Amino acid sequence: MTAPRMADCINSTCPWSGKPVQPDSLTMYDGQVVGFCNPGCRDKFERAIRHFEKAQAAQPDSMPR
Repeated sequence: MTAPRMADCINSTCPWSGKPVQPDSLTMYDGQVVGFCNPGCRDKFERAIRHFEKAQAAQPDSMPR
């Protein structure tokens, strides 16, 4: 897997802070490169996604998603 690139980033400002995206703070989400202002904001996003995905997986199969 190749590292996310600034040229592929879908946003120019951090969703948490509104500050400009930095090249060392990129991640992949749903096939897209998403950027953040610092690694802390990126990591906060990745933890939130993991928490959400874990909660989704715990839902019974009979529940609509």
